[in-house]
Amino acid sequence: MRKAWLNIKNGFLSYSRGDRVGIITLSVLILILLGANAYVKRITPKAYYTPEQFEEIQAKWDAARQINKNSGLLSLFSFNPNTIAESALDSLDLPKHIKRNIIKYRAAGGSFKSNDDLRKLYGMSDSLFQHIAPFIVIPKAPVKPQTKNISRLAMETPSGFFDPNTASQEELEYFGFSSYQSNNIVSYRNSGGTYRQPEDLLKIYGLDSATYKRIYPYLKIDVRAEPEKEVPEELFTVELNSADTSDLIQLKGIGSVYASRIIKYRDLLGGFCNVNQLMEVYGFSEELFATVKPAVTVDTTAIKPIRINYAEFSELIRHPYFEKSNVNAILNEKDKNGPIKKLADLEALESVDAEFIDKIRPYVTCR
Repeated sequence: MRKAWLNIKNGFLSYSRGDRVGIITLSVLILILLGANAYVKRITPKAYYTPEQFEEIQAKWDAARQINKNSGLLSLFSFNPNTIAESALDSLDLPKHIKRNIIKYRAAGGSFKSNDDLRKLYGMSDSLFQHIAPFIVIPKAPVKPQTKNISRLAMETPSGFFDPNTASQEELEYFGFSSYQSNNIVSYRNSGGTYRQPEDLLKIYGLDSATYKRIYPYLKIDVRAEPEKEVPEELFTVELNSADTSDLIQLKGIGSVYASRIIKYRDLLGGFCNVNQLMEVYGFSEELFATVKPAVTVDTTAIKPIRINYAEFSELIRHPYFEKSNVNAILNEKDKNGPIKKLADLEALESVDAEFIDKIRPYVTCR
């Protein structure tokens, strides 16, 4: 034994110093790894429950859940999301955040007109909606009686004809125009405009093709009845959407400052659609507007609309008629439900109303 040890020792010493250090280091590492392996095997955690114990716990949990369900603590039952009381809503088997969002939506003035409207609730998933859809009961809204704000054409069939060059605002409303549309028709006429053919009505701000198609059978323009106007030599008109500052300063009361403001506001709008929009120019007084109104016209075909389905936040918020709440609501709607097919779809949004849509209609397109 002693001889064998001496042979090992002498053999080890026959190596160079560097080799001996490498052998010792490698031996120490091997011992450390062997020790660590033995230690890890000793401290490996064991399962807290055996498979049999886990199955027993699962069975108890399922039994308790069935008891809670049979006891009526939470269940699904037929409900109207527009009228259900908070106490009854608490008993409904729905996630708490969905119940909370139903109450918030109603408190903000919203109402669910169809079952699919519940899909718009924040946090409502497709699987959850499919689960509760058979229990949603939303009665059909009763037909509301017509009011004065709705055109008389919807209540009765008008008789006779009308000429947009001579008809009063009341007559226009009788034949199916809204008060807003009839006011714009008369304003265009008062600003010096003339309707020479039926299609000229389509240039009026707020008048869509559906309304035009409805009133066309009652439309009759008597060009011969148009009085000839004696235009003084010094009288001239300026078309707002094509004028430059040199054209505008020729108007009485308009200097270089006002001319610059008009053009700047026109660029922000994308073009004027009504001469009355001059009152929106900073510093424009009613007296100044009354002075220049007879000498200005508007060509609405020069308007450059915004493609709302491609516009970003910076482009929309730059327009004078868009506020931050409107822009965020529209962009969120696009992100959630895809491209906007028609502007009327935006009325369902919380921060968008019919008045806002009528205002922006000439300045946006869904193409």
